[in-house]
Amino acid sequence: MLIQTKPLPRVLTFGEAKYYIFSFVFTGLAVFTPWLTHQFHLAGQIFLPMHIFVLTAGFLFGWRAGLMVGVLSPLSSYLLTQMPVAALLPQVILELAVYGVVIGLSREKNLNVWVSLFSAMVLGRLARVLFISLFVPGLNALQFISLSLPGIVLQIALIPLIIRLTREFIPEEDNAE
Repeated sequence: MLIQTKPLPRVLTFGEAKYYIFSFVFTGLAVFTPWLTHQFHLAGQIFLPMHIFVLTAGFLFGWRAGLMVGVLSPLSSYLLTQMPVAALLPQVILELAVYGVVIGLSREKNLNVWVSLFSAMVLGRLARVLFISLFVPGLNALQFISLSLPGIVLQIALIPLIIRLTREFIPEEDNAE
């Protein structure tokens, strides 16, 4: 089934205070979680904890929130923890921004979580592969995909569950704007 069966929270716009509150909370989680995983020597490039919050924010609150969390998360993380490293920062920002926009737009078209999630994951990784191919000569553009397979599986397993659980705590509103 491609269409949502349960209403979602209303898509947030740039002019709403709730938009910034949710975006900053998801950005904070996207910065804290990778830092925490590194404390247990779990590599962020393998488990991709930041991606989970970008994808969730975009799906729950639309492309604007997805874009904001997708850009602010790696920038904030770099400023606070120097992760991701500076050489990877543009690639990660591009990938996460595409994730947030694509999943948010898919959600606004009322596509279900699976179609939205897979579309965002494929297009985000494709954007990163193209970036690497064009701007980072000599680097194997597909190497990061094989390295991050555990994170990809984790996203597929956790994001629909997180979205389902989060919807229970967020009031449903009319999506008409």
